[in-house]
Amino acid sequence: MEQINNSVEVLNIVRSIVHHLNKVNLANMIQKMIALRINNVKLLEEISDIIFDRALRRQNCTHIYAHMCAAMINDSKFNKPVTNTKTTFQKVLLEKCENVFYTLTNYQQELDKFIEKMKNNNVAPNKFITSLNHFQFDFNKTSMCNCRFMGELFRKGAFPKKVILSCITQLCEQLSNEKNEIQLYCLCIILQLAGPILSKTYDLNIPINKLVTSLDNHDMSSALKCLILRVQRMHSKGWINEESVEFVENNYFDFSKLPLQMKSVYRLKSYKIMAEWIFDECYDVLFDFVNKKKTNEVIQLLEMKNTWICYDPVSFVVSLILVALEENQNIRNYAGKLLDHLNKKRLLSNRLIKLGVNKVLNDSGIKKEYPNLSNLIFDITAHCSV
Repeated sequence: MEQINNSVEVLNIVRSIVHHLNKVNLANMIQKMIALRINNVKLLEEISDIIFDRALRRQNCTHIYAHMCAAMINDSKFNKPVTNTKTTFQKVLLEKCENVFYTLTNYQQELDKFIEKMKNNNVAPNKFITSLNHFQFDFNKTSMCNCRFMGELFRKGAFPKKVILSCITQLCEQLSNEKNEIQLYCLCIILQLAGPILSKTYDLNIPINKLVTSLDNHDMSSALKCLILRVQRMHSKGWINEESVEFVENNYFDFSKLPLQMKSVYRLKSYKIMAEWIFDECYDVLFDFVNKKKTNEVIQLLEMKNTWICYDPVSFVVSLILVALEENQNIRNYAGKLLDHLNKKRLLSNRLIKLGVNKVLNDSGIKKEYPNLSNLIFDITAHCSV
């Protein structure tokens, strides 16, 4: 094949290959890729971006892209260092995999960044929930595809053993602190693919036990429980029979295309996230008021920031009351005084405060938790004009 040196032509060829790649033309497409000669780091990174992004988007074809990349890595002519550097296709691709995996082990940090961005953009609650749904779905899909991609590369001898072991260790450490479903899924995927090889020289009892002990979680989805039991069975049988990796969302590439039952799982998590966020904000506001006892400073802070009081005032009132209910009578008195000050400063109307109070009073779960709820609410409302 004639060597092509023009960067634009090379990238166009790569885009065409990754767009049309499938099981049938895989061998032919691999030869076309290997025939390309890359003469600078920028071009190598752009090629890696195109392949990697497509591999994570086409979740049912991730293993095919991994097969192609493994062939490119295992070809000494293609995977050689770019002129005057130590950069190879394998190193660039490995860095991309590790970066995506790092975001997985820092899920809460990524979620906090996303929420802060939504707040700074003053997103309305209904759009906030929708954005959270899509964030969770896309994050989960990308994380699982990346783990599958790494596992497939490892099986084909194109991914370092020490890195795949490090990924397993990091996931186990995260699960020791908090059992997150997406991390459990990713650990299952990596173990299914890498387990048969790793088990020959490495004890996998620790990660398997992490998975099995998580089965006690009553909120876990049935799909994840089945996946964990499948991995446990593979381990108990010595990894003789490999079983295929299954994705929770199967052929669904967008949140809007999910069945109602799957959507409801994401929505429930989104509402919980929003509720926690409002609760934390109300906690900070209330105790800032209690400690400083300077109403104007608290009011100014609420007006300056894009807080929940601006676009979901009823939820703000409910959360402020819930924070106060967990404290003593003195703090509940302060909560009432704060609501009264917010009313006088026209940040909250009497109607909105009443709606929030009634929501709390009519909530059966809160009534069960606080048998003397009416008296506790009186501690608050006695100090505000409602």
